[in-house]
Amino acid sequence: METRIVCMTIWVPDLSHASGPTYLAVADAIGTAVRLGQLRPGDQLPTHRSLADLLGVNVSTVTRSYREAARRLLVGGEVGRGTYVLGLASEAALFALQNRPEGGVIDLSTNRPPVGLAEGDLGVGLANLGWSEGGRFLDYPAPGDTRLHREAATAWLKRRGLKAEAEHLLICAGAQHAMDTALSLLDEHRDLACESLVYPGLKALARQNRRRLHPMGMDREGVLPSALEAAAKAGLRVAVLSPTLNNPTTATMSLGRRERLVAIARKHDLLLVEEDVYGLLPEDAPPPLAALAPERVLYVTGLSKTVAAGLRLGYLLLPPPLRTRARDAEHHTTWYVSPMSMALGTAWIEDGTAWRRLLTQRKELAARHRLCAQGLRSLAWRGEAHCPHIWLPAPPGGQERFRRRALEAGVVVVSSDVFAATRAVQEPGIRVSIGAAPDRATLAQGLARLEGLNALA
Repeated sequence: METRIVCMTIWVPDLSHASGPTYLAVADAIGTAVRLGQLRPGDQLPTHRSLADLLGVNVSTVTRSYREAARRLLVGGEVGRGTYVLGLASEAALFALQNRPEGGVIDLSTNRPPVGLAEGDLGVGLANLGWSEGGRFLDYPAPGDTRLHREAATAWLKRRGLKAEAEHLLICAGAQHAMDTALSLLDEHRDLACESLVYPGLKALARQNRRRLHPMGMDREGVLPSALEAAAKAGLRVAVLSPTLNNPTTATMSLGRRERLVAIARKHDLLLVEEDVYGLLPEDAPPPLAALAPERVLYVTGLSKTVAAGLRLGYLLLPPPLRTRARDAEHHTTWYVSPMSMALGTAWIEDGTAWRRLLTQRKELAARHRLCAQGLRSLAWRGEAHCPHIWLPAPPGGQERFRRRALEAGVVVVSSDVFAATRAVQEPGIRVSIGAAPDRATLAQGLARLEGLNALA
């Protein structure tokens, strides 16, 4: 018989500043803890009796709290097994509203390309793959298939100004997988310098691999050169950077800033991991760090953020010191990729479909940014014309209050505590994912609701 060992999470909510019924305060605290990563999917909460004793309340109060949290799709329970966290508060928030506003809830929390753009491409692409040979897509990828896609990928990277050799490129199942692979090749470096606000995927990888993130100060261009210098002097040897359309702040480094960071990396012999999934969206983005310092940059990108969210293809370009490890890494990379996805990606890059889809997204995002300029006249926001999100620094009333009021108004947005590299770093702000709206009319409605919050502040 298999024995399953379950570790109960010793989690006790702080209700010292709570108002209203205790059972609702506990349910709210569960949602906040999940959103901040203090409680993660699969964690088992204390038993009803244990939490009641710790809080000094009746067991019935905890029962009502867990029932309310379950109604919000934050937790689930099974008789004899206990109560477990189900998912992220930002996802469950759609179901948590007592009274939904007229027009429904508008989710602007997921950072993704606009949907519905040229979706007929998929049918055409699959038809052109040649179904007479379709059986090969149900088998392991052949070395020749992998080689063809590597060559197509190098052509794609050339659009970004990178001269890459196919044998120096690893094909991965998405950019997150490519980042995971990059960090696994640097396993001897457990501590990573990074922006003070980072995309949640990096935080997840750090937690999973028990790495420590060391935040570096930022301005509107991204990481400060003085912060990278200080990290190097403190003994850090790897820095993870997102120099183009940083998620969440939208910051893009100038060429001068990039050159200064590269000079510091060379001075202190640092390795840089460059996350560049949005690099091709701007029409005139500065060259990537990998083009400025190919000898010390691990370059990560993919097709999901620029071509199609479901096309899970990521690319990892390795610098010379790590290329000997590429062959050993293939069982952790290329073997994870679906042969059909690889074939479709190759075809779309070669026949121009991938580039056409990217240009369509550029045009759509530019139109959505014009909506932001029209609809958010009183809110201080920033963002570039082809970025799939905008940033509201220091929102009126504070980030958490603004997020809650936005939710009450029927708009789901994400506050900066979700992106903070450590709990000690708190830079107030709100990310609004303008690509998440199904169409421009829905986005305009969501922006109008956010604008209205400022009027009521």
